[in-house]
Amino acid sequence: MTVSTSGVPSPSPSAPKGLRLAAVAIVRDESDVIEAFVRHNLAVVDHLFIEDDHSRDGTRAILDALAAEGLAVSVFDGPQEAAYFQAARTKGLLKRAYAVERWDFAFLLDGDEFLATPDRVTLEAELASLPESQAGGLRMWNYLPRPLDDIPDPFSFFSDRTQKLTGFSAKVMLPASVAANEELKIEDGNHAAFCFRRKVVVHQLQSVALAHFPVRSHDQIVSKTLVAYCRWRTRPDYDPATTALGPMGAMALLRSNPGLRLDSLDAITACYMGATGPEDTVQLPFERLGAPRRYDALAAIRPYDKAASAVDTIIASLSRLEAGGTASRQAAESGLAKFLSKSLVGRWRALRGGHTTLKAEWDGTVRRLSRSIRKRLG
Repeated sequence: MTVSTSGVPSPSPSAPKGLRLAAVAIVRDESDVIEAFVRHNLAVVDHLFIEDDHSRDGTRAILDALAAEGLAVSVFDGPQEAAYFQAARTKGLLKRAYAVERWDFAFLLDGDEFLATPDRVTLEAELASLPESQAGGLRMWNYLPRPLDDIPDPFSFFSDRTQKLTGFSAKVMLPASVAANEELKIEDGNHAAFCFRRKVVVHQLQSVALAHFPVRSHDQIVSKTLVAYCRWRTRPDYDPATTALGPMGAMALLRSNPGLRLDSLDAITACYMGATGPEDTVQLPFERLGAPRRYDALAAIRPYDKAASAVDTIIASLSRLEAGGTASRQAAESGLAKFLSKSLVGRWRALRGGHTTLKAEWDGTVRRLSRSIRKRLG
C-alpha cells in the first residue's frame, strides 16, 4: 500500500497466508531517524501506520518519498493539539490502521525504536501461541550515544554500546482482538494496556525486542527536550510525580546549564535512560535492516524552529479557546439547565404517579425555575 501526500491510503492488496503484522507510531520532527525507522521495521512487519504530528522538519517529506517508492507505509495527519495525549491518540491510530487493513498483531512504537528479531518464522510462531486476548511484552535495548566529537556524520548515530537488556517488558504489542476493543485504554508510553479497567495480561516475548535510540546528537536531544516539555506541561492532567519524567528531568538539566550548548551528552542521556556505568553496559552492534538511506538531504535538524513551533501551537490553542470560550460556556450552561429541568420533571412524575393537576403545577414551577437559571447564568 502507498499513501498520497494528502494522507489518504490506497486500497490494500490481499493479505498473504500467515499472520499479518503491523506497527503504529506517532512521530514529530524525527527527520534524522525516520527513514531508517521505516526501512528497518518494514523488514520485520508487513505494514507501518504513522501519524505525523505536524512535523516542521523534513519528516513528512521523507515519509511521502518512502510511500512513493511503494513501501507499505500509511501516513495520517494528526490533530493540531498543544498538549500531547499520547495514549488516546495511539488508540485512535490503531482504529484507523485496522480500518485500512485487517492485521493480526500490532506493535506500538516510537519513532526511535527498532524491532530486533532473529527471523520472522520464529516471531510468528511465538505470537500464534499467545493466549487469546492477551498482549505481548517487548524488552528494550537502550543504545547510548557516541561522544559529541565522535560523530563526523550526523546520521551515523548507531552505537554498539547499550544498556544490558531489562528483565521486564518495557512496551506492549496487541492482538487485533484487544486493539479493537472499545474499552481499550493504553498507558502513556505504550507500557501497558487496560480493558474494562483491568490490566491486559502481558506475556514477555523472547523472539523480539526493541532497540531504542533516544539520544542521537546534541541538537536532536535538546530540541526534543524543549518540545516535550512544552507539550507535556500543557496537559491539564500533568502530574510532576508521574508524567514524562525523562523529558522533565532533561529540562531541569537544561535550565541549570549556564550556556546554550551542553559539553557532554552523558547527563541528559541519564535522564532518558538512567545512570549507567561500565558494569551496566554491553557491546552489542546493531544491524540495521532494509535498503540504504536515500533522503539524508531532507534530514536537517533545526532546533530553534522546533522549539518555536511548539510554542506557536500552544498560543494558537489558547487563542481558539478564548475565541470559543463564551459560546461554549453558554451552550454548556443552557444544556445543564435543560437537563436539570427534564430530570426534575421525570423524578416528580415517577413519585406522584402522573397526577394531572399536580403535574401541571409542577411543570409551571420547573419552567419558571429553568428561565431563572438561564437568566442568571447568561
